Amino acid sequence: MELGSVRNKVIVAALVAIAGGVIAFFVSKRPQPQAPAAEPPRLGYSRNGSAPTPDLSPIH
Repeated sequence: MELGSVRNKVIVAALVAIAGGVIAFFVSKRPQPQAPAAEPPRLGYSRNGSAPTPDLSPIH
């Protein structure tokens, strides 16, 4: 067997391995889910008591 033939087989095997790795990388790469949207501001009155209470103390 010639040395050139062995070298060509090694080069072809390396190219096939690199191509397989590139294909596996792109196939396994999944799109990232979108970030959740920010919660919109609450308008109106709160029903759970977390709204600030007005200051009812008399003015001095």
